Amino acid sequence: MNNLIIDFWYGKISLWRSYWLVGELLNAILLVVVINIDIVLFNNYRFIEKLPSLDFNQFHVLSKFIIIIWTIYITVGIWRSAENYKGNIIWVVLALIVLSYRAFTLRALFF
Repeated sequence: MNNLIIDFWYGKISLWRSYWLVGELLNAILLVVVINIDIVLFNNYRFIEKLPSLDFNQFHVLSKFIIIIWTIYITVGIWRSAENYKGNIIWVVLALIVLSYRAFTLRALFF
């Protein structure tokens, strides 16, 4: 398991696995966990009123920290996987566009 985490960080995992399994599936699971942590541990229900689009300003500081660290981790891992990808360039470009947008939306945690 430790090698898998390190291999992902250095982009040694294939692009499709990095993007779809870690960047989308695990990211969605982590967001559900963080939302539940915010509700259970901090009794924070304020952001549920705006559920179609989460208002990250309403999250607890610990939840924001987890999301920031996780986003940096998956962005670096997927970016490096895209750089190592030897297939069609369109998949690299699309992955980098999505990663750039995801990183750009981190500002929602602070403003």
